[in-house]
Amino acid sequence: MKQRILEAAKTLAGKDRRASHLDAAHLVAAGACTEEEFAAAFGDERAFQRELMAELFAEARLTVIRATTAMPSGLEQLRQAFTLYLDYNLEHPALQEIAHQVQYDPIGYEMLARMEIGTAMVTQKDLEAAGADRVQARAKLLTSVTVAVVRAEYKAARKLPDLRAVLDEYCGLSCQGQPESPLGD
Repeated sequence: MKQRILEAAKTLAGKDRRASHLDAAHLVAAGACTEEEFAAAFGDERAFQRELMAELFAEARLTVIRATTAMPSGLEQLRQAFTLYLDYNLEHPALQEIAHQVQYDPIGYEMLARMEIGTAMVTQKDLEAAGADRVQARAKLLTSVTVAVVRAEYKAARKLPDLRAVLDEYCGLSCQGQPESPLGD
């Protein structure tokens, strides 16, 4: 039952290109479930929003994996993955809309943090394959920069080529030997 309701919600979110309006009343009106089914499946609206966000994020991740799985690990796979993720978020704005809502819920915030950690872990593999040093720190920064670009593009409702270019440059710089820091560290 829960999966059936989530599938209906994802369909509505895709069709409407938004998710903030999706609640029990909207899903009941759309014929996706009864109020009782919604309550039994999720308990409350916040739990539903968190589950919907997880589903939408999983679809984004799967899209990237399918498109990059045949590529060897390294810089090009990393660049392609970030570009695909940015494009996916523009094509499916409901993901960022629901993520924005969920971030104010303590459990939702934790979910988003874990998603970022997971993305950074995958990013580490590509950085290691590209010969980068300090891969854990670089992966965290690249992931954070990517999230910032996703949010900026979501707000602008369009690609932001300058931000994408900086992200792409940083991906490349992350895989090159680092010059000595002017701070002496």
